[in-house]
Amino acid sequence: MSEMINGTLRPGSRGGLHLIIGDEHYQIAHDDLRPLLFHGHVVPVTGVVAEETEDGAVVTETAIVGHAAMNVFERAVTIFTVAGHFIVPLVSVQRVVRGEAASAPLFPLIPEGCP
Repeated sequence: MSEMINGTLRPGSRGGLHLIIGDEHYQIAHDDLRPLLFHGHVVPVTGVVAEETEDGAVVTETAIVGHAAMNVFERAVTIFTVAGHFIVPLVSVQRVVRGEAASAPLFPLIPEGCP
């Protein structure tokens, strides 16, 4: 049985959102917040991927590692990443985006029928 990972949603320096999940760090870009929160569009969750080349140089690039979407009732945001699946109340996301809260917890999303 896999262990549950906790996560935190925090404001980013450029108006986006940072998702800290275990030891991983992901982002939702500022330009994707309006489509997500006001129009209910699915938006990418990105992360930095680093690889070392044969000559020892480290190459980094931004990669899509998941997505975020409004839930069916538009009362929460669901976040799906390679590190796990999470849900956070919409009001908490809005408070973090507006700067009214320093962070919000990401609650593990447990698939229906799983213990």
